[in-house]
Amino acid sequence: MNLSRGWLYQVKPRRLASACFIRVPCVAAILLASDHTGFGITDDPSDAAAAEADVLPGANAPSAPDLSLSPADANKADALANFSEAVIADDNADSDSALASYKKALALDPGYTELAVKVAYELARRGDPSAGIQVLKDSIQASPKAPLAYLYLSQLYAKFLNKPDIGLKYAQQALDLDPANLASYIAVYEIEAAANQPAKAAALLDRAAKQTSSDPQYWLQLGDFYIKSIGNNAPSQQDIKTLTAIYGKALALDGQNPITLARVGDFYARSDQAALAIPLYIQAIKLSPANPPDGDQTLENVRNSLALCFDAVGKTTEAIATLQQLIKDDPLRYESYDALCDLYEKSGDTEAALGLCRQMMLLDPTKFQNYVHSAALLMKEKKPDAAIQTLTDARMKFPSEAEVTYALGVALGEAKHYQEALSTFEDAEEEASTGQTEMLDAQFYFSYAAAAEQAGQVDKAFTLFKKSIDLDPESSAEALNYIGFMWVDRGLKLDEAAGYIKKALQMDPNNPAYIDSLGWYYFKKGQYPQAVTLLKKAAKTIQPEDAIVDEHLGDAYSALNDTANALDYWQKASAIDKENKEIAVKIAGARQKLAKQSPPAPAPQ
Repeated sequence: MNLSRGWLYQVKPRRLASACFIRVPCVAAILLASDHTGFGITDDPSDAAAAEADVLPGANAPSAPDLSLSPADANKADALANFSEAVIADDNADSDSALASYKKALALDPGYTELAVKVAYELARRGDPSAGIQVLKDSIQASPKAPLAYLYLSQLYAKFLNKPDIGLKYAQQALDLDPANLASYIAVYEIEAAANQPAKAAALLDRAAKQTSSDPQYWLQLGDFYIKSIGNNAPSQQDIKTLTAIYGKALALDGQNPITLARVGDFYARSDQAALAIPLYIQAIKLSPANPPDGDQTLENVRNSLALCFDAVGKTTEAIATLQQLIKDDPLRYESYDALCDLYEKSGDTEAALGLCRQMMLLDPTKFQNYVHSAALLMKEKKPDAAIQTLTDARMKFPSEAEVTYALGVALGEAKHYQEALSTFEDAEEEASTGQTEMLDAQFYFSYAAAAEQAGQVDKAFTLFKKSIDLDPESSAEALNYIGFMWVDRGLKLDEAAGYIKKALQMDPNNPAYIDSLGWYYFKKGQYPQAVTLLKKAAKTIQPEDAIVDEHLGDAYSALNDTANALDYWQKASAIDKENKEIAVKIAGARQKLAKQSPPAPAPQ
């Protein structure tokens, strides 16, 4: 006996006053489907009582012979009634009653595969995977050619009972029964991958890619899963070639569907093929409905994606125009402002980026990141006081966000409020330690250490720099150099300082800042020729020109009594750092010295 799996199972019955009435519509449906055309109802009102008697049997009157159900039909009615009871229990969030009723319906029709899967997974979720496995095995016995039961049986064995060998057997059977079912490939792949059989798993994906499915969703989902299987690894050229073929099949089958166009465009964009993504995104926009379905992120994001691709191929003007039009069409779309703000910042239009950042604050006042970003832009505009005020306001608005306090510490340091910066970093560390510990990374402690050094607390700075180095030794060159220069500049622990600088140079041999540090070490040691050699190299390669490097080289030339070259580099330093009074004093002294050395001008004839 096999129940109908059409609308009787799919359409939920109207909620009834009492579950005891559930059987009536089910039985009526069966009777209506029989040869009987009515229940004795006529147009004559005098026949109403007789009609009611036909439909509602009395306590003593036996049912009419033609209304008696056969045993098979009675079972079917009971199964449908139990299914209806289960649906209503589901609607009422009564999962225990729903499961009991689904099990009763399934007992009458074990070959109903979809229901068997539902019951089996619910049993497994409740901690009884063995009972779920038995349900699926009964389903397989009743419907041996239905691949779904094999597929989910493989999952219960592999994921709930940790028996991948048995799971693989059933997954393979599901694949053999339906080679066009992508879910079966994925099930086998996951078991092979979990068993550390990468070659077999890869071969399975190749097999899936060689199918002849005419369903574009098959190819889109296969492509998405293939990308997922690569994980965080960089895709190989062969991976890109395979994926291009897979997504190409989806495009060939469904090239007028805007969602398909956008998803294939997304693949090209993610695989650094922005030029190929652009025409697909443009076509997707042309074919998109005026009002995409709610929640359809693929179509909602396509204009943003197009703008990013324009930017990736150097068409920043087109990218900005695309996002401006998108904002004009949808002024409340936050993502468009975010993307356009990044483009303005990248193109050097900091003022326009700031304006968008402020608009984003209004669109979503809950995002503290907008305040942090706005402050960073203000610092670029050489407006440290405005940046500090923005972050001070944000700290009051978001007292539990340690990242705001962290950003305020950085801004105070940039504004040369060193003691305040150090105190703010201390607050940020304490705030982050109670739930935002991921913020306390190597970069945080580097910035914290720099604030301590600038505040004159050298020992504290050293401890914090060491913490930064310990957290990320592979990227510690900058911290190593900072320790060395911090000591050299103060004339402390010169030889130990040189060791730190040389370690930094081993990691980054051509870094002009580190070369300058080593040159300054030789200067402090009184080894002026070596200092000049290294400092000249640093001054020549550093970009943009740096006032500190030029001043160091001027000092080294001066120590060698080369006043002309000393004056030249001090003047370069002064042009960069016009407020440095110490350099101005050095320049004045060099000019006086050169004036004394120069012979008097000959008298006019």
